[in-house]
Amino acid sequence: MVEMLIGSTAAFIAVYFFAILLDAPKRSLWYAAWTGGVGWFINLFSLHYFEKGVATFFAGIAIALLSQVFARRLKTPTTIYFLPGFIPIVPGEGVYRAVFAFIEGDYGTAQMQLNEAMLVSGAIAMSIFIVDSIFSLQARLATLSRAKQQEEPIE
Repeated sequence: MVEMLIGSTAAFIAVYFFAILLDAPKRSLWYAAWTGGVGWFINLFSLHYFEKGVATFFAGIAIALLSQVFARRLKTPTTIYFLPGFIPIVPGEGVYRAVFAFIEGDYGTAQMQLNEAMLVSGAIAMSIFIVDSIFSLQARLATLSRAKQQEEPIE
């Protein structure tokens, strides 16, 4: 548990500075850092119970959800929180190891590493898609509800 908290703190700090590199507004830096720190904590926690792809999916759901909530609360684009928030769980190491194994001629290991990197990337994409779809559906239903209320005659 202590290792997870230390890792999450490190992810928080890394995401904070990565958000600075991406020119995020100053008032959004802490929120972006929280997004990445919480996502990394959920990823580490989930790895105790699930495989890497599923753990990444749960972390991605948390990151995408927090990004949407912070974006609506602070009236900023969600990408301010998405981009730095997903940095800790992006499968850069897996892709590096796959390319290195290809160069070394170890095609079995390369294929395994590349498959895992693709699985993690797919989990990230699916988590973003699901959360964005839910928020879009909610916004659409709210718009339809307001339109329907305006149509009804007041007696």
